[in-house]
Amino acid sequence: MPRGGGGGFRGGGFSGGGFRGGGFRGGSAAFRMGGTRSSGTPFGRTGARRVTSRAPSGPYRHSYYRPRRRYYGYGYPWYRHWWYNPWWAGRWYRPWYYSPVYVGGGITIAIVLGLILLPLFGVAMWFPFSNVDANGTVNYRSTETLYFNEYWYEYEDINGGNDITYSIQSSHSLISFAIWDRPFESLPTTTKVGSDSDQLNLLQNQYEYVGYYLKPGSTINYDFNASGQVDFFIASGQALYEWNQGGSPSFYIDENDVLSDTGVHNVDSAKDYYVVWYNEGVSTVVVNFTIDYSAANVIDLSAADFYIEGADSIPENTFTVTSDGTWYFFVYFDPMLSPEESTTITFDVTYDTGITSIDRWIDIQPILIVLIVVVGIVIVVALLARRGQKKLKAKPSSKVAPAKSAIKKPSKVDTNCIRCGNSLRPDAHFCPSCGGKIEGRSTKESTIITPIKSKTCSFCRSKLTQDDKFCKWCGTEVEQAKP
Repeated sequence: MPRGGGGGFRGGGFSGGGFRGGGFRGGSAAFRMGGTRSSGTPFGRTGARRVTSRAPSGPYRHSYYRPRRRYYGYGYPWYRHWWYNPWWAGRWYRPWYYSPVYVGGGITIAIVLGLILLPLFGVAMWFPFSNVDANGTVNYRSTETLYFNEYWYEYEDINGGNDITYSIQSSHSLISFAIWDRPFESLPTTTKVGSDSDQLNLLQNQYEYVGYYLKPGSTINYDFNASGQVDFFIASGQALYEWNQGGSPSFYIDENDVLSDTGVHNVDSAKDYYVVWYNEGVSTVVVNFTIDYSAANVIDLSAADFYIEGADSIPENTFTVTSDGTWYFFVYFDPMLSPEESTTITFDVTYDTGITSIDRWIDIQPILIVLIVVVGIVIVVALLARRGQKKLKAKPSSKVAPAKSAIKKPSKVDTNCIRCGNSLRPDAHFCPSCGGKIEGRSTKESTIITPIKSKTCSFCRSKLTQDDKFCKWCGTEVEQAKP
């Protein structure tokens, strides 16, 4: 693949010795400079759109899922009230519909919900809790962008003997593909060694490079000789880009005006390493080189049941799984195979799971039975709690209120006005003849005696003098001092 206007080509991975290219200093160039984890661990993504015989349901129906929070009074969410007994058992003095799990209302609600849920359960018999169709077939079809050292995966539960049908296209990088019954993280790593040797013809101001994506623990052994003086260095993608633009960055190894060199570079972080020869002289220089490298912690796809490495197009084919279980579909952008920053993959993978809707319904039945038992227990406990509230309310209180002193109000009977002698009605407050106020005499003869030395009458509250023996208004006796 041309780099910076010069000639170059992309090698075939470990057998081809990484990737190669070149150009003229100061010209346009593209070097992979994207960041990656220092450990070089691949990053996985999934979530392709499923295509089935019916519309997807649940949280995958839309491009995002936003849960809704329900509130029940006082601004508190429902889970703040779960321990509050009346919330689910209801108060004894309220109608049944204030407590949805109370047996009286629960039966009614169960009937109503049954009319709604029975049709849904009927649908579930054909499409139970899954996005697969009734025959157990599900298809993932999508176009995604993968960055280097990333992988895309999909998975399904499949019975042994069923098929996975796949096809993949990648533009414009080589990708690897695998089918396995374990997650990508379970793939082992290995150390791979390779060798790259060739002859370069460098024109004036021209450079050529060989690139490798290596992880900590890897090594680069180089040996070259040139017909004339050349600059030799090993650089990262960022440093090579700055140098090509006329800068003076730092290199891992930097040799100027040399005819030959031999050495080893030990890799301490995961990134791209570019081995570069540059001719800044006038005449053409011929360089013969040999590079032996050891790549540590390389993902070993050979452990998978089926794999293809270094391809940009995989035509439709079928793989038959060997055992029951969860089977994974991986597309891996191995940075050792291609120098690009990203690639666009288009894939179509169909899982014939062999698990029909009836099988899924049978598998889910134990869970439904447990849920029904739990609901029944809750209803019984709610009923007992409600009855307990009634008994507690009916039980007499142990605290006895203090008895109030009985004050008998004198019953009003027919009497005469103490002023004019006119006859009065029992409920009269004033005399209809003279207009005088009735002070409360309840009988024709007062039984109240005003205490000695009182200044007012105990019956009518009229003022008394010191020598009065009877009230001059109502005739109430005033207690006298004993001789």
